[in-house]
Amino acid sequence: MKYTLNFSLKLQRDDSYIIYDPETFVESPISVSVPDIVKIFEEFIKDFEEVGITEKASNNTNKSKKDNKSDSNLASNDSQELSVVRTRYLVNLSGKAYICKSKELDQSILDKFSLELIKYIHDGCSRISPDNFLAKESSLFFSGLREVLELHRYLAKYTKSRKKMYQNGYLYIMPL
Repeated sequence: MKYTLNFSLKLQRDDSYIIYDPETFVESPISVSVPDIVKIFEEFIKDFEEVGITEKASNNTNKSKKDNKSDSNLASNDSQELSVVRTRYLVNLSGKAYICKSKELDQSILDKFSLELIKYIHDGCSRISPDNFLAKESSLFFSGLREVLELHRYLAKYTKSRKKMYQNGYLYIMPL
């Protein structure tokens, strides 16, 4: 599994869905794809809210009101009582995401995530030697190290900022 991490200044919601709007993202997403980093990342996001992604808001409320009016007209015209059960109109889902408001991110979870990333760096660096520094097998560690550094930059910027707009923004994770 791979993930992208992005930061959104404002999410539009429609019940348990978020409306996908690339204009609300602050910068390009970063990718988390190295298997060891993915395991650590999945542990980090397990308490995030899982939501569906849709490209636009559903029009259920307007349609329901119109349908209720036409149903009541039909009932009065036919002099019959109709028992109508309303169901939610289908929404065009394009995937799922995990979100967490920046200021609501539990500090202990962030600390645990940071500790796991530090362990990854320590363990990987301790295995590097002149014999395997340029070997193909080391490239996966260096790719993971690059992802750790990107995660550090990203999370430090958006979760530790005192700017109110960042504190009210959302970490936005999409599985690929």
